[in-house]
Amino acid sequence: MNPLKNRTGVMTGILAGLTGMALAGTLAVADDMGGMGNMNGMSGMSSGMGSSSAASSVGHGKGVVKAVDRKAGTVTITHGPIKEFGWSGMTMAFAVKHRSDLSALKKGENVRFDVIQDTQGPVITKIEELP
Repeated sequence: MNPLKNRTGVMTGILAGLTGMALAGTLAVADDMGGMGNMNGMSGMSSGMGSSSAASSVGHGKGVVKAVDRKAGTVTITHGPIKEFGWSGMTMAFAVKHRSDLSALKKGENVRFDVIQDTQGPVITKIEELP
């Protein structure tokens, strides 16, 4: 019997077993999180509104308004880290819960905002200009 061939078979079996265990663990974690949803390629974001911790979690951010789309009800902000969600600083478009909040916003303004994670993505629930 060839010892090298036997070792290769054993290693292949071990690797297959470890891969299966890792996959099972990943699926279990995703199931515990209420599914991953559509995160639009943004690392650290979860759409888990079905879980009580995500539903009650509000992120707090500061940033600069880059664009306001009153018709679509969105504002694009370059913001710093939002620690409540583990987000790093980035530029992104947010839906705004109350479209009337968009009426006074202008490109270039410094703002402070509260954001929640809705099933459709992040939604600003409160936004105000910083002095």
